[in-house]
Amino acid sequence: MNANDNNAELAPSPAENGGQATPEPQRTKGVDSARRALQILLEFSEQMPELTVDNILEKHDISVPSAYRYISLLRELDLIEERDKGRFVLSPQVLRLSRAAEATMDFRTLVQPILDTMAEETGETALYLRRVNDSAVCLAIAKSDHPISISFQPGNRMPLHGGAGAKLLLSELTPSKLAQYFNRLVPALSAPAQKKLETDLETLRTTGYAESAGEVDHGVWASAASVHTNGTLVGALTIVAPDYRLSDERKTEIARSVRAGAEEFRSALDGRRR
Repeated sequence: MNANDNNAELAPSPAENGGQATPEPQRTKGVDSARRALQILLEFSEQMPELTVDNILEKHDISVPSAYRYISLLRELDLIEERDKGRFVLSPQVLRLSRAAEATMDFRTLVQPILDTMAEETGETALYLRRVNDSAVCLAIAKSDHPISISFQPGNRMPLHGGAGAKLLLSELTPSKLAQYFNRLVPALSAPAQKKLETDLETLRTTGYAESAGEVDHGVWASAASVHTNGTLVGALTIVAPDYRLSDERKTEIARSVRAGAEEFRSALDGRRR
């Protein structure tokens, strides 16, 4: 990242200390074939809306007959279809799954105007994060108009132990769940790093507010506040910005906007439940 380049975006990237540790996913036994089929399905993306057998063979250590067998299963379930000879795309059936996912994220309709206000007030990018398993996931965003801004999209995921908003989400885990999270990290955190993080999380759990500098991306500062309704954590609001253009006074202003946004979001959620 070069903070002096015009029209640049600061994209999420591994930390300079060799990259963030990530949790090793728990593997369910006896479902290897189902896992492989779902892994192939998850290869589809905006960047790769079509797949060929060659694409699948490049990413997965399987035989050609096995690749065709998984494709046949996904076609049988009407999850993919063959658009041209040997080129497969997602079927319209997937839109139903997308709508079901959106239905579980309807907080976006409440939070988006709040994020828009935060971004307008501060001139920086505002995000709504929620925990999904071992990741913090961006569900909504209001982008900065600055030539140099933070590149992020709804659906982006990040580890829970780096960055202000993500650590607030991690702080809500029970001691046993937190221990399991640390056990799944690959590579594992060093003992001193884990001890410091556990101490930090105790403070974050009490204050509901966090700041970070360079924990996820070099040169990026973040301010975040957690949001609870009826005693349940529903996520965190955060503002992220290049550190070089933020004075201490600006950071204080951003922190004030983040806290106000979190309180407004909480009030909107509480009002909807009445």
